[in-house]
Amino acid sequence: MNHAQRTARKALLPLLFAALASPALQAAGLPASLDLATNEFAASQVHAIALSRPDVAPIAGNLAFIVQAGNSLTGDITQIGNALEALILQSGYAHEASIEQHGSHNQGSIIQFGADNQARIEQYGAHNNALIEQTGTGHRSSVTQNGQGLSVLVRQHR
Repeated sequence: MNHAQRTARKALLPLLFAALASPALQAAGLPASLDLATNEFAASQVHAIALSRPDVAPIAGNLAFIVQAGNSLTGDITQIGNALEALILQSGYAHEASIEQHGSHNQGSIIQFGADNQARIEQYGAHNNALIEQTGTGHRSSVTQNGQGLSVLVRQHR
């Protein structure tokens, strides 16, 4: 992992998650899905950018963040437990990504650029960390973590 990736992983993502969980943002009463691009823009540019934040009780402190730019992109996040953080970033065409988390204090991130990439993260337990990065075309990756304090990094570039 290079310096920029370490900085993003250790500083920027936690700051993003903290900002999304801030009492001021939650008090604003945002809808479960907030479209950051107007329908006209999305249609004319043939891509959409969306931010999804589930309606969870503030005590649970779960965060789910999906950002997509491109066509035929799917992202799904399921969280059962507390203090769970999930991030899906997709750019390109025909990507599929899903993160399923059970337990507490798990972090999962999927970052995909290119076309026709598929990734899945399943986490059971506590204090687990998984990151899948896929750049290029036709990559497939699946990670299952069952336990405590587990970490995995998958990188596929082509």
